[in-house]
Amino acid sequence: MVSVDAWIGLNLEELPLIKRGAESEIRRGRFLGVDAVYKIRVRKPYMHPRLAESLARARTKREAKIIAAARRGGVSAPALLAVFPSLAVLIMEYVEGRLLKDEVDRLGGGLRPVINKAGETLGRLHRLGIVHGDPTTSNYILSRGVPVLIDYGLSEFSESIEDRAVDLHLFRRAASSTHASIADSLYKWYVEGYLSEMGLEGERVVNRAEEVRLRGRYVRERKKTVWG
Repeated sequence: MVSVDAWIGLNLEELPLIKRGAESEIRRGRFLGVDAVYKIRVRKPYMHPRLAESLARARTKREAKIIAAARRGGVSAPALLAVFPSLAVLIMEYVEGRLLKDEVDRLGGGLRPVINKAGETLGRLHRLGIVHGDPTTSNYILSRGVPVLIDYGLSEFSESIEDRAVDLHLFRRAASSTHASIADSLYKWYVEGYLSEMGLEGERVVNRAEEVRLRGRYVRERKKTVWG
């Protein structure tokens, strides 16, 4: 098989590493003269090579389709520059800015409209029939005052109320662990933005998200009771 380096014309391992996850590496470089991010899916060493290659190819294609659909629908997401499914490589524009997680304390009075906008972005994604899978402040980049939603590796095409509710619940849970002192306000503002995009349909999702939260609390309490 032709190597990734040969196809793209550079040694990907020499590109600066931004982040290494369980399934992929994120590296920064250039592509056709544009600042870019390279997402390189890493094949699992414990998997059969053909299965690992097939999964990486399928997930790369799915993520590319979702990013393209999100952008067409007006979602603030990175532009897709190129995709190499057989090599499990996505190339996207580099979004200049800082993670929203790191800007929360600095924004002060400007925090509410930014979180509103972040929630609105998720609402627009849901209206397009896409769930994100990990919409936390670690997956928004604040770029020129606009929260850009990144990392669609866990995203799916789905209009399920439950799936949408889980997205909201994940934001709330992450806010509680990362920004505990203002978590309730962050979630309230996020929901405000979400409902401004989703309307009455969004109310059902918000109510289901509360059910998801209560289910999680019940499970935790049951575990405490059983295991002491």
